[in-house]
Amino acid sequence: MPYHAPEAERMMRNLCILLLLLSAIVGAVSAANASAEEQIAVTDVTVNPETLMRGDTGTVTVDIKNTGETGVAISRAELYPNGIAVVNDKTYDSVGTIGPGNTMSFTFTVRADTADGIYYPTFYLDLRDSGSVRYSVPVTVESTEIQVNVVDAPETFPANSEDTIVLSVGNPREGSVSGVTVTPTGEGIRSTQTAVFLGALAPDEEKSASFRILASRSTELTFDVSYRNGNNEHHAVLTVPVEIGERAVAPDMVVNNIEVSQSGGAITLTGDVTNAGLEDAYSVKVTVDDPATPTDPYPVYVVGGLESDDFSSFEVTCSAEGASSIPLLVQYKDENGKTFSETVTVSLSSAGQASQAGTGSTMPSGMSGGPQGGRGGMGMFGSFGSGFSQIPVVEILLVIIGGVAVVAAWRKGYLGKIRERFHK
Repeated sequence: MPYHAPEAERMMRNLCILLLLLSAIVGAVSAANASAEEQIAVTDVTVNPETLMRGDTGTVTVDIKNTGETGVAISRAELYPNGIAVVNDKTYDSVGTIGPGNTMSFTFTVRADTADGIYYPTFYLDLRDSGSVRYSVPVTVESTEIQVNVVDAPETFPANSEDTIVLSVGNPREGSVSGVTVTPTGEGIRSTQTAVFLGALAPDEEKSASFRILASRSTELTFDVSYRNGNNEHHAVLTVPVEIGERAVAPDMVVNNIEVSQSGGAITLTGDVTNAGLEDAYSVKVTVDDPATPTDPYPVYVVGGLESDDFSSFEVTCSAEGASSIPLLVQYKDENGKTFSETVTVSLSSAGQASQAGTGSTMPSGMSGGPQGGRGGMGMFGSFGSGFSQIPVVEILLVIIGGVAVVAAWRKGYLGKIRERFHK
């Protein structure tokens, strides 16, 4: 019996080839018969800027592609406004043919002469042979401006002294802005920065700008914030009142614990100077003013820097013949180098009696002079001064106390008991 399997396989293979050829022919015929509208596809749409502000000018760009295998003739391209003004509506009155697989771009200039909202201008292609292509483009108009706020500013400005103002610049818009620049202006105002450039701000982004301001009088300080939305320039303005006055936070010198000692015509003033202000003081010096005359060894006492709530002791020596009081002068500078001075009147009647009576007395060995020098008294475990410096007071007291203790122990019989214990 003959075997016919190879012939059957050959017939099946030929049938498959025939079906593939028919499919290709049908596809080619179908592609050749595709309408021009079906061949044109919108591949990309770009609106710049992303969000227009009222009055802004922007662009709408539409990209198309011929997905077919034959060229498509295009008569014209338009963008119908639908609420958005189109500036160059006659640009594409004559287009031409787009070849198979090729792309083409159409850019229209639009202007947002309308209220805030979302608008849908229609892109329209008029095909030469027959048909058309339409595509709606969403365009958003939103006029929210960037926000400018004061982060840090003093309530009052010392006249002709620099102070710092810090601003916050934020972008609450849906689209980004660029070229953000902050410029301060105002009559009687000087700034160490003529402007601060912040650059681009993405949606919901915030940046800070710091200015060193010097005001000569009470006035208004205006910050002009310029920025671009696309190619459109906009401005946001912030006005800050500037009041000239003394600052409660400035360094404030307080003198206390003043003591006066006199020896002949020499006067010594000692005490403490405290910075009661909220800012640091620099180059703090203590001296005396007329009618007193500063004298050695401490004509001027240099304290140096004093932080807020910090203090330092001082000692000043002077002469003031015939004066009943002395002006104590405290000089200091703030962080900007401006010099201040405060005066405290010290009565000479407050001088200690022992100090006034002593003339040329010397301190006991081992005690320092310093602010307390020249005063009589008795230090702990020391000796009496002013005439009694050679008497060993402490030693005498210890001997007396020891003798009293021995007598008391003898009377109570403690000494006999102790002696008996030693014998045992």
